Amino acid sequence: MEEDQKFSTRWRYYIDKRFQNQFMVRFSLVILLVMVFTLGVLWLLHDNPYGLLPGSGLLTSVDKDKTIECTAPDGSHFPVPVPGKFYNAFDLFWKPILFVSILDLLLIVLFSLFYSHSMAGPIHNIKNSLQDLIDGKTARPIKIRKGDQFQELADLLNAVIEKRVK
Repeated sequence: MEEDQKFSTRWRYYIDKRFQNQFMVRFSLVILLVMVFTLGVLWLLHDNPYGLLPGSGLLTSVDKDKTIECTAPDGSHFPVPVPGKFYNAFDLFWKPILFVSILDLLLIVLFSLFYSHSMAGPIHNIKNSLQDLIDGKTARPIKIRKGDQFQELADLLNAVIEKRVK
């Protein structure tokens, strides 16, 4: 029975619901913002007057001043612009995709830096306080800023320090 309980708690990934929900929602919001931004850029490219699927399936630049005379099957003559440079999808999209990817990377790095700070600071304070206890120094209470993670852990450790060490 005890072995079954150890197995079930060992494989339980959803332990601190409040913290884990907050973490998942925040990262989901970042992913959602990145998705909306990327779709917005693709929408802007889609509505560009130089669409990728014109009637011929090719995308070229043209100079309206340079034309050649063509003859239709009925014998009539009409001007046709001379094609210039041919473009493929890579030529058109590598710069916007690179820009969006770099912006996405910067957003993820900034978000994770600020959010991880709310976890790394308290862990650092807890480690320093515990190391002071190990070294026999005076136990000092663990101080964590408002809004940081692990508030309850710091309160429990402060209670232990207060009751057992002092």
